[in-house]
Amino acid sequence: MVLSALLVGLSLVFLAGCGDDDAAEGTTTEQTTEAPPTTEAPPTTEAPPTTAEEAVEVEGDVAAGQRFFAASCTGCHMNNGQDAGGVGPKLAGLSLTADTVAATVTNGRGAMPAGLAQGDDLDNVVAYVVSLQK
Repeated sequence: MVLSALLVGLSLVFLAGCGDDDAAEGTTTEQTTEAPPTTEAPPTTEAPPTTAEEAVEVEGDVAAGQRFFAASCTGCHMNNGQDAGGVGPKLAGLSLTADTVAATVTNGRGAMPAGLAQGDDLDNVVAYVVSLQK
């Protein structure tokens, strides 16, 4: 009988302890379920890319750009930008403009670091990538 009373007493203590945890969890849950205020990103003011046919004449040497691309870019943009499957996307046939390509090479994007080409190399690689759009 004493054993039964002891078991009942311990059970009540255990259940009371669990009840306190539930109350504490409820408080914690209430505090954590409150969503922080969201801030929406400002709308982009970037104009949609134009098609390659609408693009302005590109400065730069396509052949020199292809050599630069082969040495510096094709490791991520497979088969000189012709194929998908690398770290970077396929670049051929995406209707990329010279401005878009130049901005991406200059500023970087995703895994691509900024500043991979400057000066004549930048003009040449932009000319090459734009040539892939036709």
